[in-house]
Amino acid sequence: IHRRDTFRANKKDVAKLNFKKNIEFIYNSRVTKLKGEEKLEKIEVTDNQNNITNLDVAAIFIAVGRVPENQNFAKIIKLNKFGYVKAKEDCHTNVEGIYAAGDNRVKDLRQLVTATSDGAVAATEAIKYIANKENKKSN
Repeated sequence: IHRRDTFRANKKDVAKLNFKKNIEFIYNSRVTKLKGEEKLEKIEVTDNQNNITNLDVAAIFIAVGRVPENQNFAKIIKLNKFGYVKAKEDCHTNVEGIYAAGDNRVKDLRQLVTATSDGAVAATEAIKYIANKENKKSN
């Protein structure tokens, strides 16, 4: 279910999905209600002309775009053309002492579990950075 008439995703990936028999694309629509008693049973879908359809479902995965809110940092650290922070796998940016973690940085997979992992990596790297700064001061 997509709110536009086409996807902006990778065209090869979309083309592969077109051949799947268990996938139906519904364009120019949005999910407007989740329905069920003890669990999800149906979703209400409203199209751009306000026509409503109810679909039987057992689960739903919600993805509402990928627009990072990083413009406030553009003068400080490097962003790619889509606005994601350029950072290495160790979460280091181009500026010493600044780390990027989670879905706001350039990466292939955007999921809670990878964002959480990034947070642990960035925190560890920041601790190392601070410890090194402290060691240099005391020497």
